[in-house]
Amino acid sequence: MNTLDYPTLRREHQGAERDHATWLEDVGRWQTEHRRAIAMLAQVQTALLEHEAALEAHAEMIRARELEIQRHTREIARHERGASEIDLELLPDSQHEFRVQHERAREAHLRVQTHHALVTAEIRHVFERLNAGM
Repeated sequence: MNTLDYPTLRREHQGAERDHATWLEDVGRWQTEHRRAIAMLAQVQTALLEHEAALEAHAEMIRARELEIQRHTREIARHERGASEIDLELLPDSQHEFRVQHERAREAHLRVQTHHALVTAEIRHVFERLNAGM
C-alpha cells in the first residue's frame, strides 16, 4: 500500500504553480515582443516598397545613361563619315565628363548592390528562422 506524503505533494504543487506563474509572465512578455516584431515587419514592408521604387529609379538612371551613350556614339559615327559638324574641341571635355559620370554611376550601382545583398540576406535569414518553428 502506498501512503501519500501530503506535505511533499503540496510542495510539488506549489512549485508547479510558481513555475506556471513565471511561465505565464514569460509568455506575456513574449507576446508583447511579438506584437512589436509584427509592427516592425510592417515598417520593413514599407521600407522594402520604398527600396523597390529606388531600384526602379536606379534602373531609369542606367537606361538614360545608355540612351545618352547611344546618342553620343551615333554622333561620333556621323562625324567620322563627315555627316556631322560636332565641335572637336569640346570632345575631350565631353569625354572626360562621360568618364566622371560613368564612374559615379558605377559607385552608385555598387552601393545599391551591396545594400540589396545585405537586406535580402537578412530577410531570408529571418524567414528561414521563422519557418524552422519553435
